[in-house]
Amino acid sequence: MPTILRRSRIAIAGVTVVFVAGMAAVAGTLIRNAEHDAMQAARQRSARLINSAESDINRGLLAVDVMLAGTRELLNPALQRNGQLDKALSAQLLRAAINRNLLISDLMLVDATGTVMVAGLGNRTKLASPLPPAFVNKVMGQAAPQMLVSQPTLNFATAENALFFARPVEWPGVGRLLVVAEVPVAQMAAVLDRDADSDGVQMTLEHDDGELLVMVPEQTALAGRRLSPPLNRANSTGLAQPMAARLDGQDALVAVRPTLYPQLLISASLPTRQALLPARQQRPVVLLVTGGFILLVLASAATALWFLQITHRARAGAEQSRQTLDKALAAMADGFLLCDANERVVAWNPRYEAIFPWLRGVLRRGTPYETLAYTAVQAIHPELPDNEQRRWVQARLDAHRRPEGHLEQQLPSGMVIHAIERRMPDGGVVSVFRDITSSEQTLAQAKADAEAANEAKSRFLAQMSHEIRTPLNAVLGTNGLLLASGLNDDQRRLCELMRQSGQALLAVINDILDLSKIEAGRMTLEIVSFNPLGTVNDVVQLLSVRAQAQGLGLHLEGHALPPLMGDPSRLRQILFNLIGNALKFTDRGDVRVRLSATPLTDGQMQLCIEVQDTGIGIAPDMLPTLFERFLQGDSRTARRYGGSGLGLAISHDLAVLMGGRIEAQSVLGQGSTFRVTLPLPLAREAPQVAPALPAPTSIGALRRRILVAEDNGVNQILIKAMLDRLGHYCDIVANGVEAVRQVQASQYDLVLMDIQMPEMDGEAATLAIRALPGAVRKVPIVAMTAHAMAEHRQASEAAGMNGHLSKPVDLAVLADMIRRMAP
Repeated sequence: MPTILRRSRIAIAGVTVVFVAGMAAVAGTLIRNAEHDAMQAARQRSARLINSAESDINRGLLAVDVMLAGTRELLNPALQRNGQLDKALSAQLLRAAINRNLLISDLMLVDATGTVMVAGLGNRTKLASPLPPAFVNKVMGQAAPQMLVSQPTLNFATAENALFFARPVEWPGVGRLLVVAEVPVAQMAAVLDRDADSDGVQMTLEHDDGELLVMVPEQTALAGRRLSPPLNRANSTGLAQPMAARLDGQDALVAVRPTLYPQLLISASLPTRQALLPARQQRPVVLLVTGGFILLVLASAATALWFLQITHRARAGAEQSRQTLDKALAAMADGFLLCDANERVVAWNPRYEAIFPWLRGVLRRGTPYETLAYTAVQAIHPELPDNEQRRWVQARLDAHRRPEGHLEQQLPSGMVIHAIERRMPDGGVVSVFRDITSSEQTLAQAKADAEAANEAKSRFLAQMSHEIRTPLNAVLGTNGLLLASGLNDDQRRLCELMRQSGQALLAVINDILDLSKIEAGRMTLEIVSFNPLGTVNDVVQLLSVRAQAQGLGLHLEGHALPPLMGDPSRLRQILFNLIGNALKFTDRGDVRVRLSATPLTDGQMQLCIEVQDTGIGIAPDMLPTLFERFLQGDSRTARRYGGSGLGLAISHDLAVLMGGRIEAQSVLGQGSTFRVTLPLPLAREAPQVAPALPAPTSIGALRRRILVAEDNGVNQILIKAMLDRLGHYCDIVANGVEAVRQVQASQYDLVLMDIQMPEMDGEAATLAIRALPGAVRKVPIVAMTAHAMAEHRQASEAAGMNGHLSKPVDLAVLADMIRRMAP
């Protein structure tokens, strides 16, 4: 081992030196290549600039030359018979020509002495800047007339340098004159500047003797100076060459192009430091990356040496771990199978072979899982045809490739196997097989017992609800009739106490039914568009009377919110519980309800409603159990304030069902705050406003003929009194058979049908009426029953009923139902 380590160290050191040297060479090559590429790009850029500038300058020069050459014809209309020019008309014609050329600031006709004969910008006899005599002689002395450009001359009128473009012209009766165009140097510089793209680029327009006419950037002190050496027209190929920049003499790439006029040349100078700037900016990155790679190589070398030292120890530990794992798998009571990402067997334990003994002949490392499946189907289902066996194998392969849960199967021996498969990060699949024969039987029996118990509980609740609601209907109904009659103060007080007690009992029954539906998972939400502020305000308004009676303030704080999608009736139920509790446990002060909303993603709003009171508060140790069922703060609270302890539990479950939550904060003796938060989608349309319930119909209004099917004697008297009060005729029968017979004997506007009756129940009677011939089968039928659960309402609708009234029957609701069903 020491010899191997020594040789390994030498090898690692040699490889490290080679890598470091190679990295340094690569870095130098990259830097050189980057500088070469930068210079090539700069040459191409200079060539593009000079070519573009040549095109623009030539267009400008040619435009001025054409104008000068056409001046003779331009002034013909102003030539009088005596050979003289009409100066006013001449100036007007020249001014029009100036306006057509953006470069020229003035256009003039000048004689050999420099006297202005005609000018486009007014009646003057001298130039603002006199023409150099040498320039005048040079222009006048040309054998072949052509346009020449003067050196930059200061215009005393504008305080700007200008160039004079002059061309000789033969004038009848006078001889040779000069046509002169004054062009500001700034205008020519603007033409060059269009092609300069900053980054230190210098552009010049020069005479072939080196005289500087126009430059970019502008340097007034250099105007008219002769640069040395002058530009060579023979070398003006437009290719960038390394030389001194024309303006500041620094190292640069200079490209030169001639113009259409032999004496004028253009240059573009790009400083070498600017050209190499991209490469020099990349140099630190290259050096940093190279240094990083070198450090990485050195670190890798150190890591390799460290790895060599621990390899032998790791191999020994790995062998020991493998042996330990084999022992653990052999000791497992469950079957174990491991397949790799290619669906080939990697490992298994003896229990797996014991569970599936038919696999012993094919089970080995590398066996495809598909082979195991084919062997299994031939052993478990040998009677299946080939196509069915292939489908079975394909289904097993699909389940193996998407291991998301568990699989149960019964073997020919009667053993029930529960298989759990999970995919590993590398794509392999771990499978665990457990014999659950005995536990499966026990679980099945327990499931059957639980379902039977749940069904018995549901039947019990439904029956108890019916048995309690039936007499409660009579109690509350007769109480309502008594309150509507003439009572003295003591009698009215007793009747109101009786009504409050009955309504409290009805609230407990409704809470128990809601709790039963929530536990059974049958509580459903009616999702509609609603107005959050209006919904909360309805509850506050209804409870404000109670708050005033207690001498408490009840305030709503909030602003209008956009319509939301949700179940407003369940939201009202939550608020009735929370605000009702706040009023119940507050002796003085006030209760405040706050409404707000926060935008969420995906078009949702986080609706938040807070109910804060100044009541007795809740002890800290009671907060964790606050939303448990049938629990209140303590026994003294229950004795003093009463209640079933279901309100908060149901409110909490309803909030969770809506996808939200309820939180409580409290200080004992100072008050509590309950916060409801619900994530609700924004509504696409405004909520529909439900029509208000009409007042009970008075005697003399439209009277309907109504048949009542009710087997309870007290409820018969009660419903007849209610209908009499509403001003309707009614006949009463005691069972479904009589109801079917009666609708055939007389014509009715509406049938109020109890559900649970002797001889024939309400649903069977409805089905029988709907099967009758003629118009009688279309008579409106409304269920009037003490069965209040959702499945009873659905059963009534399935039997053909048009509506549903739950007992105890409210007089206003009954009046509205009659109005809608028997218009």
